[in-house]
Amino acid sequence: MSIPDSTLQKVLTTSSDLSKASLATKILISRLRLEISSQPAKLSSAIAELRAFFAKHPFAQKDLQAL
Repeated sequence: MSIPDSTLQKVLTTSSDLSKASLATKILISRLRLEISSQPAKLSSAIAELRAFFAKHPFAQKDLQAL
């Protein structure tokens, strides 16, 4: 499953509701949001980390669809 950067960027830069996501996904996205809010230059590395997480964990792909 190929996820466009724009989709991942939107997840990280907006305050979209995470209530339907798994706990692991909530924790990762919350941590990455905090990181890029204080250091916007790390957005590309945060997108790469989130992409790797979704690729590694099939349950997370369902979370992405719910976001």
